[in-house]
Amino acid sequence: MTNITCDNEILVTMSHTREIAINDVLQVNLKMPRNIGNIQVVKVIFNRQNENPCIIKEMHKTKEEDDFIEYEGMVSFAPFHRFENYFFFFSLTVDGIELFIKINRDTKKPFITTGESPYWRILVIQNDFTVPEWSKNAVFYQLILDRFYKSPNRKCANIEGRNYRKWGEMPDWQRNSNGDFHNNDFFGGNLKGVEEKLDYLKNLGTDVVYISPINFSTLRYEHYAATDHTQIDPDAGNFEDLESLHSKANQKGMHIILDIAFNHCNIDNPIFQDALNNPNSIYKDWFYIHDDGSYEYWYGQFKDMPIFNQSSPGYQNYVYGDNGVIAKYGPYVDGFRLDLASELQPFFLEGIRNKTRAIGLKLILGEYWHKADCRILGKGLDCVTNYPFTNAVLKYIAFGEADTLKNTVYEIIESYPQNTLDTMLNSLDTHDMMRVITILSLKCVRRGYCNIWDIDKEPSQWHVQTAHGIVFLTDAFRTFEFQNDKLLPNEYAIAIKRLKIAFMLMGTLPGNLCIFYGTEKGLHGFKDPFNRKCMDWENGDANLEEFFTKYLHFWKIYKGSKVDIDFLYMDSEMAMIEVKNSDYSMLTVINNTVMDIKIDIPRKYIEASNKTVFTENATEEILHGFGGISIIIG
Repeated sequence: MTNITCDNEILVTMSHTREIAINDVLQVNLKMPRNIGNIQVVKVIFNRQNENPCIIKEMHKTKEEDDFIEYEGMVSFAPFHRFENYFFFFSLTVDGIELFIKINRDTKKPFITTGESPYWRILVIQNDFTVPEWSKNAVFYQLILDRFYKSPNRKCANIEGRNYRKWGEMPDWQRNSNGDFHNNDFFGGNLKGVEEKLDYLKNLGTDVVYISPINFSTLRYEHYAATDHTQIDPDAGNFEDLESLHSKANQKGMHIILDIAFNHCNIDNPIFQDALNNPNSIYKDWFYIHDDGSYEYWYGQFKDMPIFNQSSPGYQNYVYGDNGVIAKYGPYVDGFRLDLASELQPFFLEGIRNKTRAIGLKLILGEYWHKADCRILGKGLDCVTNYPFTNAVLKYIAFGEADTLKNTVYEIIESYPQNTLDTMLNSLDTHDMMRVITILSLKCVRRGYCNIWDIDKEPSQWHVQTAHGIVFLTDAFRTFEFQNDKLLPNEYAIAIKRLKIAFMLMGTLPGNLCIFYGTEKGLHGFKDPFNRKCMDWENGDANLEEFFTKYLHFWKIYKGSKVDIDFLYMDSEMAMIEVKNSDYSMLTVINNTVMDIKIDIPRKYIEASNKTVFTENATEEILHGFGGISIIIG
C-alpha cells in the first residue's frame, strides 16, 4: 500500500455520521486539494462484509476554488439493500490512475492511498427502531432468584425430589448418587425476597432489576430448562407475587426484566414427553425427534435439555401467540432477556419482539457472547449482552492489553445502531463466567484468543489425551475450583483494587452498567456452581459496597449517548479516555500499576465550574497505585 501526501487536508462530511434509516438519503461531501492532480471521476462505493461493491455512485462537482475542489454525492438505501452494516470509501481517477480515499483509524482523518486500509462505516437501520427511554443510561442488577434473598413471608413449596439447603452453604459441586452433576440445590430465594430488597437495590443505584428465569422446572433451581414455561415455579412465587414486585418497582422508578429460555426445555416437560412417546402427538414437530426415538439436545451434550424446533407453527404460537408465554408474562414485566438469543432464528426473535410491542414498549435483550449480527437489531432484539467489552476490559486490567481494548471498543461502536449502543449490557461478571473478583485475583485466567475466564477451554491442564481422544477431567477441574475458592487476604485486596478501576473504565464506555448480584459485597468464585453462591447479607464487604454506591450515583450524572470516544492516552500502565456528546463530557484516567503516576488532566476539566469529580485513591494531579479519577462536565 502506498500513501499519497498532499499539501492540504481532505475533508469528508456526511448528513448521517453513524446510521441512516431505510429510504433516507445520505448526502456525502468531499473537499480535496487541487494539487492532487487532474481529477476526472470521483465515486463513492459501498459494500457489505465480504461482498463486491453493491452501490456505486458518481459524485458531481459543486465548487471549485484556487486551492480546493468540492464534490457531492447522494445515496439512498432502499429496502432491498437490507438493514445492516455497510463499508464505504471513495474512488478517484487522477491523471488516468485510480486512487482511493479511506480513513486512518488512529488519527480519524481521511487520506489518499493506492491499496487496502480501513473504510468508513455506516449502519442502515429500521425506520421504526425505538427503545424505552428508561433503558438508556441505566444501572442493571442481575440476580439469580434462588440465591438472592429468601423472604420469610413466603414458605418453600417442598416439592418432592428437591434438595433444599440452608442459606449460605456451599452449593453441591460433586456428583450425586447417580454419578451426575446436577442443579438440584434449592436455597429458597423468591420474588417476595426481591420485593423486600427493592430499597436496598434503589439505594445502591439500580434502575433495572434483571431476574433469572422463574418458569417451573422440577429439579433445576436456575430454571433455564423449563418443565412448564406457562407457570411460575412454586418456590419462586406466583403471578400475584410478580405483579406486586413489578408494581412496587415501578413506584420506586425501577423496572423489571425477566430472563427466559426458549431454545430448549427440560426432559420432563410434558409437551416433550408427549412428542417423544405418542405417535400421534400434536407436539411432534415442536422438537427434532428421529424415527429411532433419538432427539436433538442442547450443545450435543445435555441430553436432559431437548431443543425446540422454532419453525414449528405450533411452537411459535405457544411462545408468541395471542395466549402464549410472552402474552402471559408481558403485563407483569418491562422487558425480557432472551437466553441463547444467538441460537434463536431471526424470524423467531422478530415474533417475540412484535408480540411485546403489541403489549407495550418493552426492552428485548438478547444473550450474545460475541458481536451480534446488526440485521437482528431493531427487528428481533433491541440490545445484547456485551461480553466483548467484558473480556477486553478485564484483559486490559489483568494483562495491560491496550490495543485489545481500543480495537474492541471501536469495533462495537461501528457495528451497532445508536439505540443498541445506548442500551447494551456491560457487565464485569455474570452467572455464566467466573466472578470478577476471582478473575482479577489472577489465580487462574486465560491469555491469548480465549476469553480471560475460559480456564476450562481446550487446551488446559484438565484436558488429557486418551486412547479415545482428548478428555476433560471434570471432577479434577471442580476439585481445583473448590480448593481454590477462598482467596487469601492479599489476593482479595489486590483483586478489589483492580475491580474498582475496571468498573470505572467500563463506566466510561458506551452502554448500560450491569452488576451481578453480590459482586458489590465481595462475592467471588470460579465457574458454576461456585459463582452462584447465596448473597451474603450479613458479612459483605461494606467498603466495596460503598464504592459501588458512590460511583453509580456519580455515573448517572452523565446523560445521553456515549459514542464520541477518544483514547487520549493508552498503554499497558495508564488509560486516559474521554467520551462526550453535545451536552456532557466525561474523562476517566486510571493507573493500572502499583506505582504512583503523575497525570496532566486536560485544562477544560480542571477549569470547568460545573464539574463533578469521582476519585478512587487519586487526586487531580496524581494517581496512586490502582487509582482512578473520573470527571463529568456539562
